[in-house]
Amino acid sequence: MIQFTAHSQGRGSFEDNLLPSLVYISPIDLDREGQPMHAHAGHAELLLMRDGVGVVYIEGRQEELQPGDFVLCGAGEPHSFRAKGDQPVRTLACGFTHLRCRGLEENCFVDSNDRCVVHAGDGSQLLDEMLYVLQSMAENPQANHEELCSYLSAAVVALALRIHRAASERAEQTHYQLGIRTQMYLDRHYLENLTLDSIAQAMEVSKYHLDRVFLATAGCTPVQYITRRRLAHAQTLLASTRQTVRHIAEQCGYTNYSYFTSLFRRTVGITPREYRKIAQGNMPRHNT
Repeated sequence: MIQFTAHSQGRGSFEDNLLPSLVYISPIDLDREGQPMHAHAGHAELLLMRDGVGVVYIEGRQEELQPGDFVLCGAGEPHSFRAKGDQPVRTLACGFTHLRCRGLEENCFVDSNDRCVVHAGDGSQLLDEMLYVLQSMAENPQANHEELCSYLSAAVVALALRIHRAASERAEQTHYQLGIRTQMYLDRHYLENLTLDSIAQAMEVSKYHLDRVFLATAGCTPVQYITRRRLAHAQTLLASTRQTVRHIAEQCGYTNYSYFTSLFRRTVGITPREYRKIAQGNMPRHNT
């Protein structure tokens, strides 16, 4: 026997504990043509990918959907779905109205800053099972079936939101790890002839994804990070050696001496030669 204890101090998923109402629940098979772009003005929609590989267009971009992935479409959010290839896909669409998720506008699942596509995979198995029960209840109206559908709808939405939160936390951790791995890679190779394409290839991700994740992790793009590391190395050499500025520029990955001088001055505020004089104590620096 499993003993269950309810913790009353926790807040529920819905404002004032008001439960959503089911508008429809329906299996939808989609081919390569898919759906036209559309939006639902009066209700929110949950779409679960059950079989096949699909594509969703939402929030101004497209994403691939694997079995177990689902999408949380708020009211008025333009979207469309289709199969990725020639093989059709099986989906389940479920519409809810009077949806008042805590802290959000009516008929919205998540905040506008949160991603509405959830790559859950096997993690949505329980959600699929609950949707099957909800579908069975909706298709076979009996005594109290509206009340039961309301409770089941609330359970489905609450579970979907829990999976969404867990997926978001995993994505954040994955992004953080990618950012740290990239930074360690750049720390080892920043003097080499690197490009965003070559860095992304080394990290085995797209350059657009890498650029976005690294910016969120390090506060700058990979290319900007390389510049910072190179110029920091140049400052060290200028302060501690008698090598020519041109030779230092080449050691730091800049074969164009004029570009190096211009970049150094734009970033540090003075020329490499002026920096060397200050760093080696030959010229006092005056504050302006």
